[in-house]
Amino acid sequence: MMAGLLLISAASGYWVLERASREKGTLKAVGQWVGAIIIFVSLTGVFCGVYTIAKNRGWCPLPGKMGACPFMGTPDAPPAPKR
Repeated sequence: MMAGLLLISAASGYWVLERASREKGTLKAVGQWVGAIIIFVSLTGVFCGVYTIAKNRGWCPLPGKMGACPFMGTPDAPPAPKR
């Protein structure tokens, strides 16, 4: 439910960008910044929600190499070499 609202918010940010592109001067710049911020925050919220669900359920929607979750790693994976 929350992801749906955040995606609607991202679409609203895109609408703000579209409206701002028709303006001139400072209003155009402010509108573009506001639209970009709305989109960024909304998509970050969706990503965080998906990550939280994946972490709590023990699965990952984006498998990495050989089924390893790029966000959580695998418990049996060897530690990364130090440089």
